[in-house]
Amino acid sequence: MSLQFNRTRRFFAALMVVAVPLAIGCGSIGKKRDTDSDFLKPLASATPDVAKTKRQPMPSERSLCMQTAKTVASKGHAVEAVKLYEHVEQLDPAGEPLDAELAPLYADLGNHDAAIQRYKRIVQRSPDDSDLSNNFAWTLMESGRFDQAIAEATRGLQNDAGNRRLQSTLAMIHYRKGDSAAALRHFSEALGESAAHHNLAVLEIDAGNVDSARAHLQQAMQSAPPDAQTETLLAALDTAASAR
Repeated sequence: MSLQFNRTRRFFAALMVVAVPLAIGCGSIGKKRDTDSDFLKPLASATPDVAKTKRQPMPSERSLCMQTAKTVASKGHAVEAVKLYEHVEQLDPAGEPLDAELAPLYADLGNHDAAIQRYKRIVQRSPDDSDLSNNFAWTLMESGRFDQAIAEATRGLQNDAGNRRLQSTLAMIHYRKGDSAAALRHFSEALGESAAHHNLAVLEIDAGNVDSARAHLQQAMQSAPPDAQTETLLAALDTAASAR
């Protein structure tokens, strides 16, 4: 494959009609930093002596670690955040496990076994949470456990039949498993047939299957009117092919 085509492949990988994100990363961690609770602040007072005697109580090591972990995770530092959250659990072994915080971070770091163990416990506590089911299914897929991933996504759809993210995730799992027909069917249910062909074309380009990608784009172009992104992607494929 030529260098020019590789560049085209990378550029247009972002053109999928629907991203199927893992609420992947810090999805369960608040992004807004609570700046008021980061540091001790003396109460305003007319006299210094009163201020000294009415300071806020010293936060515990656990609460400080929790706040720091949230801040670190929100900035994308998964390794450091994991260490902090694990330390919080060690400080209070009898406390509630920080599964919701650690599961997506483990998944981000590729520690799928640890992430799956955490997700299993969360799903038991919140079986009807569609976003949680989506993230768990995605993590199972990333670990190569396709049948388990399909089962989890299907279970989530039984609770929320119209959830497009779960439908798209199920399509991705089937594609990764090698079942393009099932992937097309589930993408079509989620997005419509034209968008389904477009998304499969993007996936096929990423996999280096140029002829299959072109066929899917030609199918997608049969919609009226044709999608502008699909036209752009097909033109880029043709340009790359002629330059080889």
